[in-house]
Amino acid sequence: MKPALKLSEIEQEHLQELYNAVGAPRDELPYTPAYEQLIQDFQDRTFKNADGEQVFAALLKYGRSGSFASDPEVIAPPMSEEQVKQLKSVLVRHGSSGKLLPYSDAFNSARNEFNKVSGQTLSEADFWRSVIKNSGRRRPPPPRKKKAVVDDDDE
Repeated sequence: MKPALKLSEIEQEHLQELYNAVGAPRDELPYTPAYEQLIQDFQDRTFKNADGEQVFAALLKYGRSGSFASDPEVIAPPMSEEQVKQLKSVLVRHGSSGKLLPYSDAFNSARNEFNKVSGQTLSEADFWRSVIKNSGRRRPPPPRKKKAVVDDDDE
């Protein structure tokens, strides 16, 4: 894993502007020409030599997610139930808390292992779409507890 980017407020703003200009959900960006262009534009604006993994991590950390609708043309390759189980077990072994960042060494080794175990030859983009589709829904945050009201009776 490469070191995380530390961005100033201006650089964060540049990243957000570039992300908004793409107009696609964050999870659908990796391994697309639009994402490659976003990386190049980010490097041109900030003079940081960041790779795909670092830019995606920065998007997760600093980016405000938009309300971009998913592209119906972006479809994960069909998988059998056995392949889905294999994918989930590979994610547990290679991911941190079951999560995997695109462009990382862990992602590449997980893809290679999955291709070997399943007998498929998924490209990086297809494997990423499969990971996103089969990673499951996020859990809702726990409900907040109300704070006890403290009366200030100093009289």
